[in-house]
Amino acid sequence: MIPLHSSIEGFQSAFKEMNQILNNEGFSLGGGYKYDHGYFDHPLDWEEDHGYRYYLRIPAYAQNGDLDQPETKVKLGRPFVIKHEFLTGNDPTSNSGFLTGTISQFSKPIPAEDHHISQHWINRAQSLLRQLEQKLTPKN
Repeated sequence: MIPLHSSIEGFQSAFKEMNQILNNEGFSLGGGYKYDHGYFDHPLDWEEDHGYRYYLRIPAYAQNGDLDQPETKVKLGRPFVIKHEFLTGNDPTSNSGFLTGTISQFSKPIPAEDHHISQHWINRAQSLLRQLEQKLTPKN
């Protein structure tokens, strides 16, 4: 995980407006969000075809309600780049029995906390952040 400095950190808006702006810029609210916080993710390696992905991730914190409610005030946290690895084929560590396959359908995640993240992905994330900063900067 590589934290990035950005002027969007601390930005606050109603969820409806924040979600619309971020969606228009290619971000999506991750499906595993909680009612008090979640993450807006943007893939950085959209042209790649492999079993790992790099993301620009922006934490979002509900300030006065549930995160996914239109009028809830949401505050953005410090953006960061993360590498998320997953298997694209069969899991070589899994048991392939019928009963095991019907109960345990998913393999364990591949740990990626200590994996190197290339400067290429960091630069791409910073470029996306600069574009997003332009959208979230108040117009006077």
